[in-house]
Amino acid sequence: MAPVHYPPYRAMPHRRPAHDAPSPLTFVLLIAAPAIVAVAALRPR
Repeated sequence: MAPVHYPPYRAMPHRRPAHDAPSPLTFVLLIAAPAIVAVAALRPR
């Protein structure tokens, strides 16, 4: 039985997000900012 030859290991390159993709921080601010404004506007006085 012949020995098995595996191809050399090459790590997959990490895919970076495209430069025009918004960051997760942008999404958080997009959700949080209107919520904070709404809470401030609707709080009892």
